[in-house]
Amino acid sequence: MAARRLDPDVLIVGGGPAGSAAAISCAARGLRVVLVERDVFVGERPGESLHPGIEPLLGQLGLAGRLADVVGARHPGIWISWAGEPRFEPFGRDEAGPWLGYQVGRAAFDTLLLERAREAGAEIRQPCRVGEIARDPDGTWQVATGSGPVRCRYLIDASASARWLERKLGLASSICSPRLFARYGYARGTCPERDEAPWLESAPRGWSWTARVGAGLYGWVRLGVGAEPDRQPPPILAGLTPTGPARGADVTWQLSREPAGPGWLLVGDAGARLDPLSSHGMLKAVMSGMMAAHLASGILGGSMPAAAAEAEYRAWISGWFRTDAQELGRHYGFLGLAGFGVPVREPREFVPG
Repeated sequence: MAARRLDPDVLIVGGGPAGSAAAISCAARGLRVVLVERDVFVGERPGESLHPGIEPLLGQLGLAGRLADVVGARHPGIWISWAGEPRFEPFGRDEAGPWLGYQVGRAAFDTLLLERAREAGAEIRQPCRVGEIARDPDGTWQVATGSGPVRCRYLIDASASARWLERKLGLASSICSPRLFARYGYARGTCPERDEAPWLESAPRGWSWTARVGAGLYGWVRLGVGAEPDRQPPPILAGLTPTGPARGADVTWQLSREPAGPGWLLVGDAGARLDPLSSHGMLKAVMSGMMAAHLASGILGGSMPAAAAEAEYRAWISGWFRTDAQELGRHYGFLGLAGFGVPVREPREFVPG
């Protein structure tokens, strides 16, 4: 039996927070949406810290009151030991009390967002891979997927570091930092020193982060600048039982020179990536997905000139990236580390040892 052809208004590639936010927001605007995600969300996934600023955005996406099942811990701020005496930095407070960040189970959080996208009316294909693309003379896209061909009016790439559309269209991007590689892992046991708030600590060529992420479960990250960091957890967690081997990820800063173009937008890490020191990567991912949906809806509905909308998105992405990169570069400068800026050099394949 031949796979049926799908003809949505928007095809979204990638079902992480950026892609799901885009799918929910597009569907809420009455667009027909297909989202394809290559992986099934199981096991450990990095990136479970959420800044309190994400809460109103999740409310707009229809997730208010649904986080309890995926939240492992809340905390009012973070301890920082960065080339000096340790200090506690709270997120802030208002008349209701201190603002609290979230530690979420990432696989469960991603699944929650994806199910909300399905509820909103998006068609979810998971697991499903995407292949070749072509554009018809009328501007529609033809995309080969593992569940059949898709013909759509607009593409949103949320494929994170895979950068699917960038590779398919031959788009340019810039590497904006030295090589940055992160090791991360989890351990079970008790560590009272990390129960109240996460701890960020500088190292000679990088940093480490430790936190309680659930009941009796602690997470850690080590980042190395220009070299791989230690595969072992930081000493504070040495007496705990690892849940499995440490994993790794390339988190070198990368900025697309073309995050928007005729009929397409890049969201989340597919458009701009900073390392986890930025502390609000998930917030920016969700924001970019919602912004992309707003612009795509305006373009397809005829209320926004395409060129102006695309220029607005390019300016927004590059603007926040440069602002955050400048601040992060200042922190790395305190450690005597240089080479952080926009841009530094062309991307090259990085294969960790």
